[in-house]
Amino acid sequence: MITSFKLQQLNTEEGKNIITRNLSRICDLRILDIDIINKTISLVYNNPFTLDCAKKELRRIGYSLTSNKDLPKPRFHKANNGITSLFS
Repeated sequence: MITSFKLQQLNTEEGKNIITRNLSRICDLRILDIDIINKTISLVYNNPFTLDCAKKELRRIGYSLTSNKDLPKPRFHKANNGITSLFS
């Protein structure tokens, strides 16, 4: 499943690196995009428990989540090699 969240406190490349480092430790979670300009993060996860772990970790490191229902869904392209990539 794919979701996106708005992170109001996301302002710097350092913040992006911290988020990447901490969320990379969660199994069955993949970061598709972290956009500093729009202050959004897009994730792929396998089950609701994984998403809950990601939300808890983001809160633990100081990021509050804004509801994802107002954000546009990320657009994807499936390449010939089967890898899905994100378009801006």
